[in-house]
Amino acid sequence: MLKNKTKIILLLFFVFFLSSCGPAWEINVIEDGRNTGVINQESFEFYDDNYKDETSEIPLGQTLYDIGYTLIDEITFKSESDSSVTYVWDEMGETAVIQGSGEITLEDGTKISADQIEIETPSISSYYSIMDIAPTIAYAFNLPELPDTKGQVRLTESGVWDHAVMIFLDGLNYDILTSLIDTGKLPFFKQLNGIQQGITVFPPITTSSSAALLTGTPPKENGVYGYGYRTTTTTTLFDLFAEQGKSVTAVEGHSLAFNLRNAETILSGDRDENGFTNDNVFENSLEVIRSNMPDLLYIHFHDIDEMGHQYGPFSSEYETAIIQVDSYLEEIFTRLPEDTLITIFGDHGMHKTEDGGNHGTLTAADLIIPIIFIEK
Repeated sequence: MLKNKTKIILLLFFVFFLSSCGPAWEINVIEDGRNTGVINQESFEFYDDNYKDETSEIPLGQTLYDIGYTLIDEITFKSESDSSVTYVWDEMGETAVIQGSGEITLEDGTKISADQIEIETPSISSYYSIMDIAPTIAYAFNLPELPDTKGQVRLTESGVWDHAVMIFLDGLNYDILTSLIDTGKLPFFKQLNGIQQGITVFPPITTSSSAALLTGTPPKENGVYGYGYRTTTTTTLFDLFAEQGKSVTAVEGHSLAFNLRNAETILSGDRDENGFTNDNVFENSLEVIRSNMPDLLYIHFHDIDEMGHQYGPFSSEYETAIIQVDSYLEEIFTRLPEDTLITIFGDHGMHKTEDGGNHGTLTAADLIIPIIFIEK
């Protein structure tokens, strides 16, 4: 009799142990009636383990991005009681977070307990990815393929260019760019064919976007999850150039937002103390082109992003910064040698806030960027 009781106690303990090891909560993600992924305790703990700072909440957009979502129209939360509530994603996605308990919290304090999320996405014809840029340039120069790249090659020819130029327009909102082109304020951009809508990675910030740009891989693979990560051990485009004995020069602003190993780096700063760095980046870029054009030239203009943060993406200051860069690009293009492949791109967009502008959310304003390939 005692042995039977012992067996029952052990069995109950074993069942309890197994149940405690499973996910404490689980939310199924549904699109068009099919299950596209699961958010649960295990996935939450991954973020908790990999973020630099311990946190009790994760952006809901982060979990949806890792399932495979970028642009979202509407999101519906459903519970076991068949109650449901629907939101326009871009109106709430900026601040929605998921707690360690599985509860979803909105900025106004609304708390949502759901066991199912239904996603409605926009009809997308064709988008480039920021992860396409490095593999495209590698292909153009007949370099080895970047390991585990998720990007697509956007050229049909290779081996016909002597140089490549990457022009990085920090914080450039795609819709505002096209609006300024339509109103005739950007003569250089207006003459370009093939300004593509592109998608950056999440979070759409310079560190994560730079890593994806240079490796052709997303944050979960290159390890650059967000703020505070300034380097990656994943092979970069610059590494490939160095391995093949090719030269890389990077012209930057005040400082490096991300580690550009295997590149000769020029920090331009604000030499004339006018509050901007783009004019100095421009002058240094022209000097590099004139005196010692490398195989790969990387030019990073920062002022569009800085004006967006200070004054907002719909401000005259933000617009002026874009117009100024347009004139710089025209001059750079004129000075570049023939047989040069030029890529112009943003790293992330910008959305309006009460005190200026910001980015970093899984919303169209932050995720959609321009990507342009020009063959000179």
